[in-house]
Amino acid sequence: MCYTLVTGAASDIGCAVCHRLEAAGHLLLMSDLNEVALLSARSSLAHPESHKIFPLDLSKAEFVKESMSKFLLDNHINVSFVVFAAGVFALKPVKLIDYDYVRRNFDIALFSIWSIMRPLINKKINNCQLHSVVLVSSISAKMGTKGYSVYGAVKSGMLGMMKSMAVELAPGCRVNAILPGGIRTRSTSFMFDSQDGPDPRYLMGEGQKTDVAEMVEFLLSDKSNWITGQEFIVDGGWTCH
Repeated sequence: MCYTLVTGAASDIGCAVCHRLEAAGHLLLMSDLNEVALLSARSSLAHPESHKIFPLDLSKAEFVKESMSKFLLDNHINVSFVVFAAGVFALKPVKLIDYDYVRRNFDIALFSIWSIMRPLINKKINNCQLHSVVLVSSISAKMGTKGYSVYGAVKSGMLGMMKSMAVELAPGCRVNAILPGGIRTRSTSFMFDSQDGPDPRYLMGEGQKTDVAEMVEFLLSDKSNWITGQEFIVDGGWTCH
């Protein structure tokens, strides 16, 4: 059986991606830190019994490769598509940043990608079944904002990784990245609630989780067969002015 792996699947955007991909016919391997949250996210799908969950602590990136390899072999499954949506959204000024904070952010959203990809491109583990990978980055990789130095560094690192992986894995596997603007989620709602009204920099109004999910679906589909190594900004026009 071939599955689509979604990391950060219990997050608001990750769950929206799972809903969109299920509707498009994907069998899902949903991964996140909290098993209870994963079970809740899976139960919100139309056919939860069709999908698997895989609790995984990405903050311990050095152990992820072994855990992923064992899970795939023990369950006799392969992964054809991957959406890397796991991450930490936390704002902190430079003067308050310490190494542990930096390491945790990089482990969860960046270093773990290498650990997961290694078994997925291993012929003996995944049988050459990997076809398309999407990394959910951020427009913070392109724009500077107070308090975003670590977050922006992580998201920028994802873009450099994406481009080199696209070259290395072609032609068998495509690798692309999505750069969303600010989307209202449980993690970001405090920023939206503190505003007097819609941010005028978003020319098309407030973005939705589904805007990201639909771009993910496109990049995993046959409609994007000739697209790899590319950055897709989904920000309602923020970065165009």
